[in-house]
Amino acid sequence: GTTPPDWVAMDLFSQAEHDELAQSILLAPDESYMRQVHEAMQRLLPALPRAAIIAKSLAGRGAFIHTRSMQEACEIANRIAPEHLEISSREPHRWEPLLRHAGAIFLGAYTSESLGDYCAGPNHVLPTSGTARFSSPLSVYDFQKRSSLIEVSEAGAQKLGRIASVLA
Repeated sequence: GTTPPDWVAMDLFSQAEHDELAQSILLAPDESYMRQVHEAMQRLLPALPRAAIIAKSLAGRGAFIHTRSMQEACEIANRIAPEHLEISSREPHRWEPLLRHAGAIFLGAYTSESLGDYCAGPNHVLPTSGTARFSSPLSVYDFQKRSSLIEVSEAGAQKLGRIASVLA
C-alpha cells in the first residue's frame, strides 16, 4: 500500500496490453489499497490506446488476491511462478529471499516491469506460464556446452558399486 495506486494500475496494464491472454495479478494484504488500485484502473483505462485488449485480458485472466500477509503473498507468487514479479513495497529486500519462482523480480516502487523489459534487465526472454518453477531466464549458459566430469577411486568404486547395483 505504499506505491501510488496509479503506478500499480499502469504496471498491471503494461502486462495486460500484450494480448487478451496475458495475465495481470495483484496480491496484497491491504483491501483498502486494492480498492484504490481498482479505482485507478477504472479511471485510467479508457484513455489508453490498447484499452480493449487490456479490458479483455483483465476480465478473462486478471485477478486481485487479498492475502493475509506479505508472507502469504510471496507463497502464492511462488505457486503462480510468474514471468514478471514486482515487489512494490517499502522494504522489497525483506521479501525477496522468500521468492523462489519468477522469471524476473523487480524490487521497489520505481522498478517497473517495463524498465526491466526494455532497458534495465539482462534480457526479456523469460519463462512463462508457471515454468519459472523449473526454468530460468535465457542466459549465456544456454549457449555453452557443458559436461559433467566424474572420477572415482578404487575404494570409492567398491563402496559406490554396491549402492549403484541396488539402484540399478
